[in-house]
Amino acid sequence: MSHHPDYAQAVFPDLGEPGWTITCLRDDEPLGMAIMIPKRCRLGRAILPGAQSSLNGVRLAGFGLLGAESEPVVRLIVQELAEQTLSRTIPVVEFEEIEEDSTLWRVLCELQESGFRFVPSSDFAAHHRIRLPQTAEAYWKTFNSKRRNGLRKERERFGNYTLRCVTDAGEIDEWLTDAQAISQRSWQSQQFGQRIRNSEEERSFLVFLASMGALRSYTLHLESEPVAFVMGHQWNNVFHYDEVGFDRNLVKLAPGKVLLQEILDDLMSHDRPEMFDFGLGDGGYKQFFANEQTRSATLWMFPPGTRSSWQIASIHLRKSISRLARSLLERTGWYETLRRKLRDSAGG
Repeated sequence: MSHHPDYAQAVFPDLGEPGWTITCLRDDEPLGMAIMIPKRCRLGRAILPGAQSSLNGVRLAGFGLLGAESEPVVRLIVQELAEQTLSRTIPVVEFEEIEEDSTLWRVLCELQESGFRFVPSSDFAAHHRIRLPQTAEAYWKTFNSKRRNGLRKERERFGNYTLRCVTDAGEIDEWLTDAQAISQRSWQSQQFGQRIRNSEEERSFLVFLASMGALRSYTLHLESEPVAFVMGHQWNNVFHYDEVGFDRNLVKLAPGKVLLQEILDDLMSHDRPEMFDFGLGDGGYKQFFANEQTRSATLWMFPPGTRSSWQIASIHLRKSISRLARSLLERTGWYETLRRKLRDSAGG
């Protein structure tokens, strides 16, 4: 399976609290594993008194179970996870990007009979991917001639640019310096906070990916100046599009889209993965380039009990207020106006 390699962080000594694992064995043969890592789960603004905006819980690393594919194995691991959640008095367990049609989600839903409750951080949403053909030519031919010409003109209009790919640990310092500079000028950082920092923590993670042979990150340089980046990694024939940023001052030249085209060409020219995974989100550019789609969400699992019920009620109330406010703005026409103003102020 295309398991995110950060599962190995469970054994890192500098996480504060140690991670822990649940392994399903047949005799001495491991059949599947859940790797749990401590996390401060941010649940959003607390509306009800006594509810918390964040809780010290755990997350399932790697977007899934390691190696487990058969339903009986998944069920055994999930049952043990439920028991561990209760015995360790864990207030919340986070599952990142869980697929709506996955065996894991189907089995987790069975825990509701025992009083466990699941709350999505947001509703199940489109999860876009590209199944990559053998050659770039074969992929681009799936677009009609008008779209192909439009993409070609975007690259030509962008000017004198170069693509740099980072896979080795020795290249990470330069990549981080460039990515942080771009991040500070990106609309993503302006809206959501800085996405990439040239820090020891970030460097250690990238060095770890490089040591696993999984690092595959990129920068786009215009006239030798870094203007866009993608932090990515490739594991088990899947390229993961983890973080992206571009200089908002160049938004009219579509630097992010140009970078994505160059990355796709590079992926299909050597060490080709079978799949390009955009991760969560339903951006227009993802719809444009993707040729496969599922639905996924990040979910919080709460154990039975009054405290959990109060916390869940606060989350649901906050979401209801948010939906009501959005509905009122849409009816008055202000919703799209505010969205445009936010995009304009962010340069995108």
